[in-house]
Amino acid sequence: MIKEDRLSVSRPLLKTKGFSTLHLQIFEYILIGKTNREINRILGYTERSHAVVDHSRKVMYKLLAMEDLHKAYFKDRVVYPRKFQFWWKKLLDKHKTELLTMAIAPKFYE
Repeated sequence: MIKEDRLSVSRPLLKTKGFSTLHLQIFEYILIGKTNREINRILGYTERSHAVVDHSRKVMYKLLAMEDLHKAYFKDRVVYPRKFQFWWKKLLDKHKTELLTMAIAPKFYE
């Protein structure tokens, strides 16, 4: 029965393939110190979902591109964003308005 309960709580399937405001929201949750499990629970993803990691990386790569920084040199900051959260927060604050103009509203399959 426990397995059935876990399977019935499925992650919301994102219709939009582009960069959305959900990506920014997830990244902001990371920057305020929420764990991946907490974020998964808040957004309705399964415990083992990698959506939080994938979506937050999308934001980090965009921020690196906006700063004209090469991914390879900042790999540790992408892998451990919480360890460098103040650095990421500074970049996010600097480019947030530009990111919000790029981001689209997320749409989900029902």
